[in-house]
Parts: sequence; C-alpha cells; structure tokens
Amino acid sequence: MVIAAILYLLLLSLVSVNVVQAFNQPIVLAAIPIILAIVVVGGLYSWRTTRRTLLLSLGYTGMVGLSAVAITFALPALEIIFQGESGSWTSRLAPLFVVAIALYITGLWIEAASMRQTDALEWLARFLGGPSLYLTMVTALILCAGTLLLMEWIEGVVEIAHNVTQRFLSRGIIPPVTVFIFYWGVLLLLSKWWNAFFLRLSMNKWENDDGPVANSNIDRVRNVARDADSLDVQLQFLWRRHDESYLVPRYISFATPVLGFIGTVLGISLAADGIRGIISSESGLSGLSSELGAAISPLGIAFDTTLIALSLSIALALLLALVQRGEERTLTSLERYLRDNVRVH
Repeated sequence: MVIAAILYLLLLSLVSVNVVQAFNQPIVLAAIPIILAIVVVGGLYSWRTTRRTLLLSLGYTGMVGLSAVAITFALPALEIIFQGESGSWTSRLAPLFVVAIALYITGLWIEAASMRQTDALEWLARFLGGPSLYLTMVTALILCAGTLLLMEWIEGVVEIAHNVTQRFLSRGIIPPVTVFIFYWGVLLLLSKWWNAFFLRLSMNKWENDDGPVANSNIDRVRNVARDADSLDVQLQFLWRRHDESYLVPRYISFATPVLGFIGTVLGISLAADGIRGIISSESGLSGLSSELGAAISPLGIAFDTTLIALSLSIALALLLALVQRGEERTLTSLERYLRDNVRVH
C-alpha cells in the first residue's frame, strides 16, 4: 500500500509540473504543491497508521489536484466561449489531459477501497451507487473543456469541420454547459456499469466455489445473512439504495434537453428584440437587409442549442436505460444467490 501511495504521489507530481508548464511559469513552483501533498499525506498517516487513513488522505489530495487541472482547462475554454478563441498556451495542455484521466481512474479505485467495511451490504450499496458527485463533476468539466479546445484545433486544421464546430463554439454558453452535464451523466453511468460488471464477475467466481470465503470486500457479501428474515430486510435496503443512486443521472438526463429548450427561448427572444429594434428605427430600405440579417442571427442559437441538447439527450437516455437494466439484472441474480445460500445454511 505504501508503494501504491508513492506512485500516486508521483502522479500528482506530474499534475503539478504540467499545470506550471501550462501557465509558462518556472518549473520550481511545481515543488510547492508536491511538498505540501507529501507533508499532508505523511502527517495524517503518521497520526493514524491505518490503511483507510492513507487512502482517504490520498483521495482528498487527488481531488485537489484534479480541481487544479479543471481550473487550468476552464480558463482557455472560457476564452473560447466569450472571446471566440483561446490563448496559444493551450497547446501545452495535451499531456495534462492524459494525466488527469489517469488521476480520475486511480481516484475511483481509492474511493472504492477507502469505504468503510463494517457492513457488507452497506459497502455494496455504496459501491454500486457509483463515485462521488464531485469527482465525476470535476472530471466532466475537464472533458468538456478539452472537447472545446479539440474542436478549436480541428476547426483550424480541417476546414470542412467548420460548420459543425461553430455550432458548439459560437452559440454562447448553453452548448458547453450541455456538453458538460452530458459528460457528467456519462461518467456517473459508466462508473455504475463497471461496478455492476465487477459484481457479476465476482458472482461467477462464487458459483465455482462452495466455501464461505471473504478474500475481498465484495466477497463478504455472500456471507451477509444466515436466516430469511434478516435477508429480506437487507435486500430491501439494497434495492432502495439502488433506486436512490439513479436520482442524479435521471435528473441529468432530464436537464439535458431542457437546456436546449432554454437556448431556443433565448435565441427567439434575442431575435425578437432585434426585429423590434428594426421596426422602431428610422433607417431606410437601404440598410434593412443588413439589419435584418443581424437581427435574426440569434435564431442560430435557438436551433443549434436545441439540436445539440436533443442529440446528446438521446444518447444519454439510452445509456441510462442500458446501465439500469444491467444493474437490476445483477441485483436480481445476487438476490437469488443469497436466498439459495440461506436455504443451504
């Protein structure tokens, strides 16, 4: 575990170095957060020499590092949204993006490994519930900003892609926000799918092993009950937590098309204001053509934001349905296995 902690701190060191390089600052500044991370993690582990303390300290330190990456990516993304282009220093963000993805994946493992292990079904309910909202939200922000920067680069390289990229880059704040919450929902659902898949793999191993072993947290689930009454209570708790874990993904799936409709209302409202200004102006017919073109240009916001939001919501709703169906099938198989296990004992 200590070796894993050292490797994770090295990963955080790469984050610090890449963030400093992205802002074109002296590399020596990267040593400050690295030293702070080592002091915090080492101090907490020295205070309470437990595996969970080490994992929690690493997890919170990793979230701070991931937040720094998100801020670094958000700055050029905001320049694209409000100024039309980003600074030249954003070309140095590619290595940082790769490190951020690695930090997110290891953060998922740390979060699962640091859960309390007092009750097996409580652990399983939290495990199947997916990662923390903050971890996935920050990573979704990085993915969204990275997507905008990639589109800006593609627009400069592939001329034919201009019509597509401009629908995301020049339609205000709503398309980036839509992409952000889409990524957030996808990360939550993919994490839940992976956890359910891991449970199915463990159950397949249980079928070939008759002994009541507990080699890992998830293996302890097979030994949770020895009588039917207590098992019913525990299974009801597990199904209730399963339903609760889909509240945020369902909300995101609902909010995605709503953002498109908000963009529609906003675009039509801006176009109406422009047309109202033309009607009240005293300019002659000579300037009517150019003024009318400028007045109805916000209609592009109305239609493009709706197109983007509805397209992403279709994909997100499909993913939500597939993940929920797969997890419910896994829980049904687990319930059948546990009930059979009670009958045997």
